[in-house]
Amino acid sequence: MLQISKEYIELISNLFKSFQRLNQKSSNLTHLQNQILEFLFMNHNTLTIKQISEGLNVPKQQMTVLLKRLFDQGYITKSQNKHDKRSFVIELTEKGKTSQQEKWAKIYQNFVNDLSKLDREEQLDLQYAMHKVNYLLKKMED
Repeated sequence: MLQISKEYIELISNLFKSFQRLNQKSSNLTHLQNQILEFLFMNHNTLTIKQISEGLNVPKQQMTVLLKRLFDQGYITKSQNKHDKRSFVIELTEKGKTSQQEKWAKIYQNFVNDLSKLDREEQLDLQYAMHKVNYLLKKMED
């Protein structure tokens, strides 16, 4: 069990470093601004400030400042919540959606470039290993 735990921690570290490298220079926004846009992009819905704050584990006060900057830059819109007039909902603008699509396209291209460093057999090994890890991690959730 101890060895599996060590490998798991190392996997997380390696994946984080790899993704961080792939993600470098894919956007001109701050890390938290990118997280907000990505959270909205992946949810495909309008979200309240509270939902975004809780989803990203960022204090609401800090979230308000970040959202204002994104609003001022044209990445998001803010409108009154139809279900609760005391709150606002946040939605991506076309600029916000496009920025995320472009960011993910750059990340994909960076990943493809990295894959080209492996020969075909190594690519197949990596694909199988990732499939197996994903399968086993999902199985552990049950």
